[in-house]
Amino acid sequence: MNSSALCSLMLTLCLILISHSLLLANAKANGHRGLLGNSQKPMIDQICNQTSENENECLNILKADPKIVQAKDYFEISKAILELAITKSKKGQEFLKGLAQKTGSPAIALCANQWYPYTVGSLGSALAELKESPDTASYDAKVAGDGPVYCEEAIAKAHIVNRDISAINHQTSLLSFVAFLATNYLPED
Repeated sequence: MNSSALCSLMLTLCLILISHSLLLANAKANGHRGLLGNSQKPMIDQICNQTSENENECLNILKADPKIVQAKDYFEISKAILELAITKSKKGQEFLKGLAQKTGSPAIALCANQWYPYTVGSLGSALAELKESPDTASYDAKVAGDGPVYCEEAIAKAHIVNRDISAINHQTSLLSFVAFLATNYLPED
C-alpha cells in the first residue's frame, strides 16, 4: 500500500472516530435522547425499570402526569418528577398535620412537623439545584426519602398501624427515589 493510500485510510478512520465521539457526547448532553429516540416512553421506562418491585407503580404514577409524559429530555423529566414529588409530599404533610391534631399522637405530629418538612425542603433544594448542580440535586432527592422512612419508624415505635400513613410514606419515598434516578441521567458538572 502506498503512502498516500495509507494516509487517506488513516484520515478516514480518524474522522469516523471523531464523529462517533461527537455523537456520544451529544447524546449525553441531551440526556441520551439521541440514543433513545424522541419518545418519552423510553425515559420513563428506563427510570422506572430501576425501581425493582415498584416498577409498575412507578410507571403508573409517572405516566399519569402530563408534564412528565411530555418531557423532551432528562432535565425536563427530572424537573417534572421533582415538582410532582413536592406536591405529593406537601399533601401528605397536610394529611399528617390534620391527623396529628385529630388524634393528639406525638408520633404523627413528629411526622407532620419534622420529617415531612425535611422531605419537602430536600425536594425543593433538589429542584433549585437542578440546573446548576445536578449532582447536588441528585443527592438532595435521595435524602428526601429519609423523611418518610423516619416517619414510618416513629409510628411503628408508637405501635400505630395506619394504612393511609404507610401508603403516603411509601409513595413519598418512591417519588424521592425516582427523582434521584432521573437526576442521575443529567450531565455532570
